[in-house]
Amino acid sequence: MGHARNYVSTDISRRILRDYFGYDVFFVQNVTDIDDKIIVRARQNYLFDKYVSEHSYLTPEVRDKITKATTAYSQKNLPKAPLSSTDFATWAATVDVADESKENPKFSMHFSALKNAYAASASTGDAVDALELAKDVLILVLDEEEGSAVRDPELFRKLPAFWENHFNEDMQALNVLPPTVVTRVSEYVPEIVSFVEQMVKNGYAYEAQGSVYFDTASFEREGKHVYAKLQPWSRGKTDLIDEGEGSLSVKTTADGKKSPFDFALWKASKPGEPEWASPWGQGRPGWHIECSVMASEVIGSQMDIHSGGIDLAFPHHDNELAQSEAYHECPQWVNYFLHTGHLHIEGLKMSKSLKNFITIREALEKYSSRQLRLAFALTQWNSALDFKEGLISEVKTVETTFTNFFAVVRALVAEDSASIAAGAHIPQRFGTLEKTLFKELATAQEEVHAALCDNLATPAAIQNMVNLVARANIYVSAAKAEVSTSTLAEVARWCTRVLSVFGFDARPDGLGWSDPTDSESSSAEEIAMPFVRVLSRYRDQVRKSAIAKDPYSEFLKASDRVRNEDLLELGVALDDRDGDLPALVKFVDKEELARQRAEKLAKENAKLDRKKKAKEEEEKKARERIEKGKTDPKEMFKAMEEFSLFDETGLPTHDKEGVELAKSRKKKLAKEYETQKKLHAEYLKWLEQSK
Repeated sequence: MGHARNYVSTDISRRILRDYFGYDVFFVQNVTDIDDKIIVRARQNYLFDKYVSEHSYLTPEVRDKITKATTAYSQKNLPKAPLSSTDFATWAATVDVADESKENPKFSMHFSALKNAYAASASTGDAVDALELAKDVLILVLDEEEGSAVRDPELFRKLPAFWENHFNEDMQALNVLPPTVVTRVSEYVPEIVSFVEQMVKNGYAYEAQGSVYFDTASFEREGKHVYAKLQPWSRGKTDLIDEGEGSLSVKTTADGKKSPFDFALWKASKPGEPEWASPWGQGRPGWHIECSVMASEVIGSQMDIHSGGIDLAFPHHDNELAQSEAYHECPQWVNYFLHTGHLHIEGLKMSKSLKNFITIREALEKYSSRQLRLAFALTQWNSALDFKEGLISEVKTVETTFTNFFAVVRALVAEDSASIAAGAHIPQRFGTLEKTLFKELATAQEEVHAALCDNLATPAAIQNMVNLVARANIYVSAAKAEVSTSTLAEVARWCTRVLSVFGFDARPDGLGWSDPTDSESSSAEEIAMPFVRVLSRYRDQVRKSAIAKDPYSEFLKASDRVRNEDLLELGVALDDRDGDLPALVKFVDKEELARQRAEKLAKENAKLDRKKKAKEEEEKKARERIEKGKTDPKEMFKAMEEFSLFDETGLPTHDKEGVELAKSRKKKLAKEYETQKKLHAEYLKWLEQSK
């Protein structure tokens, strides 16, 4: 989902520049298929697959390997966990994972890996299944034992190639435009070597122990260049610099680096890493150099826009800028950076290392591609996005607002077309209400244009469109029978055009956004509309007869059933209108109708439950009053030991010691007496009525 946020948001910006402002966009997408994390994971996967293919059975040797791997993993990552499977199971049953994760964010991941590994150790089933369970711990031992022998570059291409295809499928599902050009690091190694050679000649890079480093001090020495333009406040942060160098890089000057701030352009390959020939020996590209080389090869010495997540600003993009300006000897390689904001899930930043993330495919099982795009469009592209229930609720509200409006407009257009086909005359009214709506349309167009000119602000643009739709709905209610379909259609078509600019595919008729099933629903609409109109007219006549108190009340029930149940299940909604106007026939989303009906039913049931509980509570209080009223007020105080004398009504006058009660006390008791007197009267009345 973090990738989805970046690429969909960038796709929306790209479409606005191309389809709204009219720029020619040449879009280059670089694919990193060589870097430290890919090398490690590809090597581990290769060794694991090789081991599985060589061991078909859970032999003692295999079990020993799993045990060794489990012990090593446990001692390194969860030293407090017992090492025997029995003790671990006992310990695991008492562990509070959530509580432990507060102190160690990776606890849940390590705990899960060990549970699976112990389960694999105890397995009596298929070896492949058991080894798959133990994979997270086993790959570390296999890599330690045999990883240094894996060096063929082709072995490292399999993993990124698989995920690149997976990524492309996800982007297609999210309706992200394909790039104009795709470049892969593995296909540009000769160009990378030449690029690095030129920087060495220009005096901005140096060789050390088979690696080549960018010389940050030399780059800034003559005052022509500035390092860390994007985030100058981060240039001294060694944790970010080390992370940018990769997990397989040496983090000290022992490797020949002049400064800890210098970064690798070319890395001497170590055992277990892919290698290519270079003037400095066998090696591989650094991470930062790849984008500079590939983009320069395709675009040249300057580009207008460079996109990416804000987490890449330093050191990755700052290093790209420095090495590209050093190569081209230019003052500015990129004119604008579009850095998309972070994505959080319910306030928490996602992390692959913690396995705290949602994949695009998982998200698409729960939400539609349109809903995800709306979620990104409703948040400013360069702001942090918190993917939470509040945002999803807003997305669904906006989606329903547009969908319902488009459905009404299409229904009115279809109704006019049918009337014209039948020879009827359609009034083309353009009065005060229509003039007002057109003014509001013009205002919305100006506001949307201003929003898009202001940093491609899609949230403001969409909100202005939602406001316009609300005004259009008010117009429909005010115009009633004299609604101008052409005026509404103009509003709908403009909203559709803007939404299509944001990447929401439009229907062929331009009246609303399309769905994956639109080809089927459009066909169904054309075929079924005449029959649905017959059914609608029949229902209208039955309804009129019943309202006129003709002896056909059952027909009214039947018509309601047709509207509320039968047609809804077919994806058809009938909207009753004032006067003699026939019901408005709309083809709508069946799932959305079912959801709305379920929500309505849930609200009705909740209302009934509240009424039932209120009635029960009222009856309970009535029973309590009757029960309390059984006592005659003349006798209520005589059963109490604290009083000794009473007057003729039964009110106490003296306490148990024979001392006369104070006036304030008598007054309070008199109030209690009057209350009981009323309750007793109610009881006697109830008793009489019960006979």
